[in-house]
Amino acid sequence: MPHRDVVFPAGRQALYERNRYSPAVRSNGFLFVSGQVGSREDGSPEPDLAAQVRLAFTNLNAVLQAAGCGLHV
Repeated sequence: MPHRDVVFPAGRQALYERNRYSPAVRSNGFLFVSGQVGSREDGSPEPDLAAQVRLAFTNLNAVLQAAGCGLHV
């Protein structure tokens, strides 16, 4: 069975543990990333839609950086 590592961005591990999912899993040379939402650090939703979309990408980038990756645009 391949080795798997769960990836958590800094400061948000408790949020992911409380909601019972992993933001990303690294296995066999691949990184599998869960869908990210525009939630604040405490897990509450951002009420403004435009800010929520920006925050979703910020959260996605935090997961990727925790795995040693990033967004390339």
